[in-house]
Amino acid sequence: MKKTSLLDYKIERLFFSIPEVIVFDGKAYIEVQPGVMTPLVVNIKSTLNDFKIRTKIAKELAKKVSPESICISGIESGGSYYASAVADLLKIPLILFRKEGKGYGLGERLVGSVPNIKGGLVTIIDDVIGEGKISTANTEALVGLGYRAEVCAIFSYLPIMKEFMSRIRIVYLSDLNGLCEVGREIGRFTEDDVILIKKECRYSSK
Repeated sequence: MKKTSLLDYKIERLFFSIPEVIVFDGKAYIEVQPGVMTPLVVNIKSTLNDFKIRTKIAKELAKKVSPESICISGIESGGSYYASAVADLLKIPLILFRKEGKGYGLGERLVGSVPNIKGGLVTIIDDVIGEGKISTANTEALVGLGYRAEVCAIFSYLPIMKEFMSRIRIVYLSDLNGLCEVGREIGRFTEDDVILIKKECRYSSK
């Protein structure tokens, strides 16, 4: 097996170069959801401020999309921009999923139309995979209509994908291990920080 080099962690280095993408506080945990506290937040939305960086990320995401994909699906709101950029790069259709229904569309959540190719593969673009609940809901909706699905994310907290999501292809540009390696190398994380992050920042998809 090829040994991973720090030179491989280009995306992680981009993250650390942008203010507010990597937010870490080992003492005062951050509430990311009601009742969910974490010492580390990876805020991909902050990458949108820089044209060159968001273009680089979009191009890298496009490389991860399966050649079989017939459509790109974005998730409100973190995945919407990158889904649009990837769909444009690949020149294939785009749909967007809302987090909450608006009273119309597929399950009251879909913006746009999925190509009428039953059994076709739809690629869901997400910014961050934490618990995977949103990606799971969108995947179930697509599969229920007779499509296949895969998830391409920018960052993953290395969730343990159980049950439904464990059966689909999930890829990402960066994960917790890579982030910790680079953070330690450039002096943003101490060894104790890395131990804490790896202990506290792993979620499981129920």
